[in-house]
Amino acid sequence: MPDALPLYPSDFRTAPVAPLNRKRRKNPRTVTMPDRVGPHVKLVFAEMARQKLRYLDVAERSGVQHATLKAWRKKNRPGLESVEAVLATLGYGLVPVPALEALPPVVAGELTALALKFRVNVPQAWAALIDIGVEQKLLRMRADERGAILAEHEARLARIPANDNQKRRRKVA
Repeated sequence: MPDALPLYPSDFRTAPVAPLNRKRRKNPRTVTMPDRVGPHVKLVFAEMARQKLRYLDVAERSGVQHATLKAWRKKNRPGLESVEAVLATLGYGLVPVPALEALPPVVAGELTALALKFRVNVPQAWAALIDIGVEQKLLRMRADERGAILAEHEARLARIPANDNQKRRRKVA
């Protein structure tokens, strides 16, 4: 097969994670954990340290400025969009989880039983329930869309006799 066509054109591009512009050091500096910050910011810095990512690495990949990331340590509180962007870069998502005290007693009891049954904590059980609910809603939407298309098709077939071999009248405007 000497003249085989390539699978993709030469100008075809995908959107992978942008490669780092700098060479890796043998002993990369890690990010230290700041004091007196919120738990979501602690998670960001703990993951940056665990994955051995520098501020510049995270800034390039997430689109959040380097100075903004450094300011989270002492000066500023991060906004929701910035935290979500950085957490997504680190492989996390941000999901709000209600406290058990805020839930109705029946729901709190069922959620606690479910968490104990699957040996996970309550936030993990809540996140799993959210995922299941979203999947079910998507499946219902797809079924509803299919049902609407089929109903439209059947209505169209009811108006037009099948294979009557007669010329149709043209509408005169």
